[in-house]
This record gives sequence, structure tokens and C-alpha cells, in this order.
Amino acid sequence: MADLKAQFMRTPWSKPQISSQPAGNTTLVNLRTFYKVNWTGKGFQPGEVDRSVLRGIPVQIRPKLIGFTYVFGDGSSVGPTTSSGGVYPDGDITHVYRSKGTFPVHVDTKFGAEFSLDGSTWDEIPSTVTVAGPSTTVTVRQAKSVLVNR
Repeated sequence: MADLKAQFMRTPWSKPQISSQPAGNTTLVNLRTFYKVNWTGKGFQPGEVDRSVLRGIPVQIRPKLIGFTYVFGDGSSVGPTTSSGGVYPDGDITHVYRSKGTFPVHVDTKFGAEFSLDGSTWDEIPSTVTVAGPSTTVTVRQAKSVLVNR
């Protein structure tokens, strides 16, 4: 089991990038901003299978999602949750910024996994790993109303 755990830790994990709506990674103070996870093409994401050989035995490791933690850069976060978020109006991962500025936003992904030795049944690896996704800078602007006399 120690060799399996070590192989699990060496798995090249996919690092999900976070995107926001309104588009362009720009939002307004007090406006509900929607967040969504986008899997990168590199690394293994939940359900994909990493194949290797340990001590001469073919081993398959299949990552599974334990949860996401969304970090909004202003000291607040949401999670863990299995929701990958979404877009307006149905997205369920949202955040409201209370002040203007630029904020480094990212999602941490906690993975677990199952393994199969030489094509046998799948069994749980009793370990997890948390992978931090790359940061996306979100700019929050303050809108000001102006009365115009025509």
C-alpha cells in the first residue's frame, strides 16, 4: 500500500483554472459574480486513468473528485463542494466583492483515487491530495451614477 500511496502522490494532476462572469475577469462592487471550474488539458482529472508499473505489476490509478474550495482573493472562500460552478443565471458558485481592487482568485482541488492491480477490481487508496489551481486576477471596479441634464 505504501508504494501505491507514493505512486498516487506522483500522479500528474490536472490543475483546474477558474473563470468568472461577467466575462473578462472584471466585475463591479456589490455585483454577484459567477465562477466556474475549467479543467486544463494537462494532467489527470477525475475519472481518467493513469497507468504505470509498480514492482513489475501493471497498476491503474483513477482519480476522483473529493471537493473544490474556491478562494476569492479578498479573504473569503467557498467549499469544499463538488460543484464546478457555472454561468448566469444558474451557476451556484457566486461571490460579491465589497470593495474595488484586484484579487487573485483560484480553486483548490482535493483528489482521492482508486487503484486496480493487473486489471483486478477497483479499490480505494486511503489518501487524498490537494492541488492548487493557477490564479486568475479579477478586477473589481466601483460604478458611479451620474445625472445628466439635457
